[in-house]
Amino acid sequence: MKRVKRLFACLLALTMMLGLSATAFATETAEKVQTPANGGTVTFEKEYKLVGEGISPAETFEFNIAKAGVENGGVDAEKQDMPTVGTAAYAQNGATTAGNKKEVTVALPTYTSVGVYSYIITEKTGTTAGVAYDSKSVTMKVTAVDNNGTIEIAAVSFTKAGKKLADNEAAFNNTYTANKLSISKTVAGNLGDKSKYFDFTVTLTGKEGEEYSLPATITGGSDKSGKKENVAISGTTTFKLKHGDTITIENLPAGVSYKVEEATPSDYTMNATGQEGTMDAEAKTAAFTNTKTGDIDTGVYLDNLPYILVFAGVLAIAAVFIVRRRRFED
Repeated sequence: MKRVKRLFACLLALTMMLGLSATAFATETAEKVQTPANGGTVTFEKEYKLVGEGISPAETFEFNIAKAGVENGGVDAEKQDMPTVGTAAYAQNGATTAGNKKEVTVALPTYTSVGVYSYIITEKTGTTAGVAYDSKSVTMKVTAVDNNGTIEIAAVSFTKAGKKLADNEAAFNNTYTANKLSISKTVAGNLGDKSKYFDFTVTLTGKEGEEYSLPATITGGSDKSGKKENVAISGTTTFKLKHGDTITIENLPAGVSYKVEEATPSDYTMNATGQEGTMDAEAKTAAFTNTKTGDIDTGVYLDNLPYILVFAGVLAIAAVFIVRRRRFED
């Protein structure tokens, strides 16, 4: 019995050891470690995502790289040549909901001495409206070793926020955030003219220091006279709406503020919601309702109503008297 227990304990311990080893191996193999030739190239990934709804403008993401030191090296890091980091270029509409990944190439220098060389890679902050740039740095470590008198690159790894990047993990993440503004018109009241067009003005104001390379587009509405298809950010545009109409201004980057105004006729009462705001990832709606009510002229003057009622009563009594008389005569 004791032998069986001991055998079971040994098997359990062996299973646990194998499990831990497998886990450690899986973790190690999941990390992005590259072994290029000395003076060769390595890559890291960046991802560009669309948040909300819109079309991202063309964008080229650029990077800076700086020396962070060398360990176990036979040379001063300041005397070592620097790697060169490439760019990630996205065409218009390059940001996607699922995330669009691109590889960025890093050209390594030819190392002449062993050591672990560390570099800090950062993304340059651009000015494109709606784009969120990644402010977190990435550390690249290059391990150079001596193999029988030849300096070789044993490993190149990337670390972000204290964690080594996995094989398919993006080193830098960017988003483009935009959405649409819908403006609707409703006419109510017994005297409201549902075929009448009402004049509107919308003012868009962009954030200072940001670039708006793509105009916003206008769709919808039934008035085709002088209708614009595009509107520039930081400007105004006019349009007309009647009952049941809705126009939509699309591809407004996050941070753009808007104000919608109506030239309401004096004989209408206007109520509106959402006519001012700032764009973010959510779609916005400005709803305008114009109401016109009044008394309908029926040709009956209420000042004569008492006399009319008396006259009607007399006629009713007379009718009853005539009917009863005929029945009596019959």
